[in-house]
Amino acid sequence: MNSGRLLWTRVLENGKHKLKTMRAVMDWTIIVYFVIPSIVIGFFIYRSWWLEMPGWIQHIPFSFLFIGSFFLLWNSHFRTYVREADTIFLMKKERLFIGLKKGGILFSYTFEILTAGLLALLIAPFWFQHYGFTGLQLLSFCISWITLKWLVMAVSGRLDVQLRGLISILRNIPLVIGAGAIWYVSFLAFEHGAILLIILISLLNTVGSIVLNYPRFTSIHTFEQDLAIDEREKRKHTEFVLGMSSDIEKLPKLGTVRKNPRLYSKSNRLFKKRTEMVGYLELFIKVTTRNTEYFWGYIRIIGVTVAALVMLPPLWMKLGITACGFFTVVAWSGSVWHKVVGSHPFTKLYSGKDGYYKGKNVVTTALAVPFTVICLAYFFAIQYVQKVFPLFLNG
Repeated sequence: MNSGRLLWTRVLENGKHKLKTMRAVMDWTIIVYFVIPSIVIGFFIYRSWWLEMPGWIQHIPFSFLFIGSFFLLWNSHFRTYVREADTIFLMKKERLFIGLKKGGILFSYTFEILTAGLLALLIAPFWFQHYGFTGLQLLSFCISWITLKWLVMAVSGRLDVQLRGLISILRNIPLVIGAGAIWYVSFLAFEHGAILLIILISLLNTVGSIVLNYPRFTSIHTFEQDLAIDEREKRKHTEFVLGMSSDIEKLPKLGTVRKNPRLYSKSNRLFKKRTEMVGYLELFIKVTTRNTEYFWGYIRIIGVTVAALVMLPPLWMKLGITACGFFTVVAWSGSVWHKVVGSHPFTKLYSGKDGYYKGKNVVTTALAVPFTVICLAYFFAIQYVQKVFPLFLNG
């Protein structure tokens, strides 16, 4: 097996690992209630930007594009796709091992070019239609950004990536300051049309990244650092996916067991009237209010819908997003009800009773009403909001 085939095999294994991690936390409810609505909303928002500029862009200076893109420079590394077991066999075949590392680093260079292309695609509507710049200027912006990112990645690879917490932050402060200075000079050069200076800075960034990566290209003695980087990238993806999964309705995380819960410590009754429906409602209220994940899940649905209402200029799109948000709230509340009440060991045997469905309808209505009121308040109060908060102007 040559180094190219070995690299391709490990890239595919890495991709399968990411898919496996995502499948572990993404069931059909997440796909239906979160992934698909997010894709649909994102598509319509982006399409609307090409058709009509949103009003809030009038209050966003061009410098904000540079500031925002600066935060996208971080938390990436040049990967070599080495494994801990390589010390047993692969390191003995130095040519094959170095070939694998070279291919991995070159693959990382290429992959980051694709991220620059996605960034260009994202800002293109504003770039051409609002700020009035040309395609050549967009290309020079992306080249400046991607070469600086290469340099940041190369410097990060030379630091001790195994350090965590405050020490890691302190060691990265000079890198942040240096990268910020380079990016500021690039902004000034772009603002004054100094294309030659932009090209020079981009060349220096590229050369600097190659020089810093050179030991990883040519030596097997950077294995520990290479392995630490790859393990960190794997862990970062896993932690990100698991963190995102907590945004969707899942069982609460295990924590410290308290003898007396903060809420309802004496298991007091919430309603004087005792019926089947009331019993289901009390169980639902106590479980959901003790676990903040349920509360934040509901708030996020409202937040995403309101953000879409603000960012989408056409009225028909606003109405469509409101309808989608309403049905998402209804479906989400039904899913939570089933998880809390329908799956509860003491109540699932009685899930066919009339009280069960009456309680579910009460909860669905109680959650849908605030959502509807907020959306209607947006439509009726839009003129007032535009005057008080001009940043949220919407055409």
